[in-house]
Amino acid sequence: MLTIGVAGAGSIGAGLIRLLHTSPAARSLRLKTVLVRDTAKPRPELPATTPLTACPAELTDDPQIDVVVELLGGVEEPFRIVSRALSQGKAVVTANKNLLAERGPELFALAAERRLPLGYEASVCAGIPIIRTLEEALRVDRITALEGIVNGTSNYLLTRMSEERAAYAECLADAQRLGLAEPDPTYDVSGQDAACKAGILATLAFGAYVDFRRLPTSGIDRLALEDVRQAEAMGYRIKLVAAVGRATGGRVDAEVGAVLLPLHHPLASIRMECNAVRVESEGLGETLLAGKGAGPAPTGVSLLADLLDIAEGRGRVPTAGHPFLAGVAELADRQASAARYYLRLAVADRPGTLAQVAGFFASQGISLASVLQPEVPELAGGSLVPLILTTHTTDRRRLDLVLAALSAAGWGRSVVLRIGEH
Repeated sequence: MLTIGVAGAGSIGAGLIRLLHTSPAARSLRLKTVLVRDTAKPRPELPATTPLTACPAELTDDPQIDVVVELLGGVEEPFRIVSRALSQGKAVVTANKNLLAERGPELFALAAERRLPLGYEASVCAGIPIIRTLEEALRVDRITALEGIVNGTSNYLLTRMSEERAAYAECLADAQRLGLAEPDPTYDVSGQDAACKAGILATLAFGAYVDFRRLPTSGIDRLALEDVRQAEAMGYRIKLVAAVGRATGGRVDAEVGAVLLPLHHPLASIRMECNAVRVESEGLGETLLAGKGAGPAPTGVSLLADLLDIAEGRGRVPTAGHPFLAGVAELADRQASAARYYLRLAVADRPGTLAQVAGFFASQGISLASVLQPEVPELAGGSLVPLILTTHTTDRRRLDLVLAALSAAGWGRSVVLRIGEH
């Protein structure tokens, strides 16, 4: 019998607690204490007999508790609780991607020193066993690249915009009403959540710590319905993609951003709040994992699987060679990577504008593949109108010089999306 303390009784914590009470697989697990911030708060989603405490030491220092499950969210308070639990000889299971992405090297070092399991399958893509796949199934293969849709909120919004031709603001309001987006959705739609997960996956795939704060990151918050329409007219679908790969000299090439994927690309068909990760490796070639990437039920399944591994003596204890402990990965210069790009510019509505724009691109040696000016209602002279361009292969550094020149000319904001290949 494994005795468990749970830190956090939000939607994920409540889902796990219900699973511990109802799943036949949890017969060998006993819940002893649940840490909450306010024990007086009504919690109808929990069984009435759930033992609550507001004192972290009743989890971390209780000699009867074998495993602490951390589900609080954030970084600093969870780090104190998890590090204390490990120092007191307790195994840990967590779904906290931010904690691992920021403080992972410290926590894995402590778990290795104490020879304790640290389970974290639920931290990325919820119910999709991507971490188990990287750590176990692909451990003898050499991974060359990995790309994924790892943020359900953004994928829901893009799916609605694509399939229903609904505006971004309307889709976001629906997502918030359904609980698929936070009241402040910035962390999801800006790409920060996906970057955090990309750092964890890249660390596991390439064997050294990848700090997500150093990854080039953009989101979908500047997209318009016009971008979705034009992309699909060109034979592409827009997705927020976390992409990492091996670069020359042992460096890691990584980026998170909205990408135009060909319609036949495996990730282009992933709908709504689902997640998917495509892994390329030398032995197996392409491996695709897809499924529910968020929510109490899928996350609870991954948490329970980690707990059962520990209960059955199969919990993975990190060693000195664990990727989070193998030094810091060197990142490739993403600005020098060759790619094609889609751009929607806001340009002056006057004669000669197209020639002037083309001149900016020509000055940096960038060849344009297509130019489209969508029809808009007649505007007063001098107003800004949309201009949609695609480029032939170039590097981002040159493109940024063009965008800087356009900005200096007093023209409006731009949307820049990489065009993916497969």
